Amino acid sequence: MRFFNKIFKFRTEKSGTFFLKLKNTLEIIPNNKDLYRKAFTHSSMNIKDNSGEKINYERLEFLGDSIFTLIISQYLFLNFPKAEEGDLTKFRAKIVSRENLNSIGKEMSLLNLIDSKNKNIFGKNIHGNLLESLLGALFLDQGFEKTKSYIIKNINSLNISILSYKSLILELAQKRKRKITFKTINDKKDDTNINFSSNIYLDDKFICKSIGATKKKAEENVSKKSFDKLKLKM
Repeated sequence: MRFFNKIFKFRTEKSGTFFLKLKNTLEIIPNNKDLYRKAFTHSSMNIKDNSGEKINYERLEFLGDSIFTLIISQYLFLNFPKAEEGDLTKFRAKIVSRENLNSIGKEMSLLNLIDSKNKNIFGKNIHGNLLESLLGALFLDQGFEKTKSYIIKNINSLNISILSYKSLILELAQKRKRKITFKTINDKKDDTNINFSSNIYLDDKFICKSIGATKKKAEENVSKKSFDKLKLKM
C-alpha cells in the first residue's frame, strides 16, 4: 500500500471510524490517539484542555512542516550525489511548495477527517496544512526514524516526478534554450531484466547511452550518467 495514494471516503462521526481509517488507509497505528485527533481539529472548534490551552492542529502543522523539509533535504542529499547545492535547493523548493503539499493533502481527502464547525471557512491551503499536522503528530507519536521511513518508503506516491536527473536536465536545457532529446527503444535481451536502451542528445548531438528495466528507468539512468557532462556543455 503506497503512501498518499489512498482516498478517505467517510465522515468522522465516530472516533472508532476515524482511527480505523487511519490504520487501514494510511497504515498508521497510533500510540497516542490524542495527537491525531488534535491534528485534525480546526481552531474554529474553540476547544481547550483542562489548563485552558487551545486544542487545534496549528502547532502540529508548524512541526510537520519542519520535519517534512528536513526529511526531503536528507533524501535529496543522499540520492543525488552529483547535484550541486543550487540544484538540490530547486528540488526541495518544488517538493515542499504549498502547491505540492495542497495537492498531496487533497489527494488524501484529509479534509474529510477534520473537526470543524464550518468547512466553508477554509482557505485553499487547508489540504497542505492538514498534511503537515498529520506528519507532526506522527513524529511526536513514533519518532523521527519511523516518520522518515514512512515518507521515504512511499516516495513515489508523493506526486513529485521532479525527483529525477531527467527532470533536472530538461529544466536546465529549457532555461539555457537548448534541446534535449531521448531516443529510447525496447531492447529486450534474453534471460535478463534489461528491456530498454536510451540515448540522450543535446541539440541533436549524441551524448551518452544507458539501459534499464523500463523506459522510465533507462531514461533516468542515461540522464544520471550524462549529468556532469551535460552541465559543462550547457
